[in-house]
Formats: sequence, structure tokens, C-alpha cells
Amino acid sequence: MNRCDNRITAVDIFSGMNLLLFVWMCQKVYYDRFIYYRGAGHLEEFFLYALVILGVITAAWKHLRHCAVPAWLLVMVQAGIVMHFAGGLGNWQGARLYDQLFFGIRYDKYVHFVNAFICGWALHVLYFNFLSLARWLRELQQIVGVLGLGAVVEIVEYLVTLTVIHNGVGGYDNNMQDMIANFAGSVFCVFVIRIKDRIVVNVRLTDTRALER
Repeated sequence: MNRCDNRITAVDIFSGMNLLLFVWMCQKVYYDRFIYYRGAGHLEEFFLYALVILGVITAAWKHLRHCAVPAWLLVMVQAGIVMHFAGGLGNWQGARLYDQLFFGIRYDKYVHFVNAFICGWALHVLYFNFLSLARWLRELQQIVGVLGLGAVVEIVEYLVTLTVIHNGVGGYDNNMQDMIANFAGSVFCVFVIRIKDRIVVNVRLTDTRALER
């Protein structure tokens, strides 16, 4: 796509929706929670967090708006974002979803698993699928890429435990469990992509043989 092209893209719509969602969350949820945990005397910290997140949204938008990002991939990413928000805002049996256990596993581990799966697929579609490397090496780099991005999130959570009193992030065990969930999600993504590619190849072979008859 030409960089001078001013047409509205799917990434424009996606980024705009999430920018509005984040601003609404800041006004309705994050501000009150921050005041409760940190006090009004630390508002500059709240605005710093907000500026960092807005910067990330803007940078991602500028980088991706000229890329051919499939609409279905944006829907997957949005589903992961909604799943995260539901964990913090949704209630189940008198407690937030993030504190609930389902089949003996906390809800937030499912969020990590699903978002790692989505992140792995996004990396595959936007980057690793175009590398001229052996498939197993591309898949390994894809898994490591997801783990690296997940590690950044865990670093931020660790900093929260150091700065925000009565935070609900969790301790060292929680960080490692999150990383395990990220690893499981990224590996599952690799297997699903392999199965999908095999199905596509089989369908094409069947169509080719049918045309040859």
C-alpha cells in the first residue's frame, strides 16, 4: 500500500476502537483503582502509565496501518483484549473473574494461554512466515518471540509489585505460571498452524487431481 494513501484501513478502525476503549477504561475504572491503591498524591504516575500505553497504541498503529493485516487476525486480537478486560471487570460468584478457578486453573492463566496463542499467530502471519528458514527454526523463533513479549509483561507486573501497595498481581510463582501458560499457548499455536497448513495442502491436492480427471 502506498504510504500516501489516506484510505481508512482495518488497522485504523481497530486502533481507534481500542484507543476509545482505553480512554473509557481510564475514566471509568483505572483512575479510581489507582487513587485507591496509590493515593491522589501520585497522579503523575497514573498519567505516565497512560502516556506509555497511548504511545504503544500509536506506535503499533503507525507501524501496522500500511501492512496487510487480515481482518480475522484483528478480531482474534480484539477477543484477547476483551478476555483480559473481562477478567478485571467481570464478576463470578461475588469475585472478579481473575480470582476464579476453572478446572483447578485460575482464569488469568487461560488469558495468558489464549493471548500467547493469538500473539504467536500474529507473529507468524506478519513476520515469521516470510523468512527463508527451515520451518522448525521459524517455529522456534516464533515461540521465543512470544515468550520474550510475555517476559516484558511479567517485568511490568514485577515493577507493579514494587510500586503499588495492595496490588493484585501475585508473586514469583505467579510470574512463572504466567510464563508456562504463555509457553503452552505459543506451542499450541505452532501445532494448530501445522495442522491448518496440512489441511490446506490436502485440499489443494484434491482439487488439482479433480481438475486433471
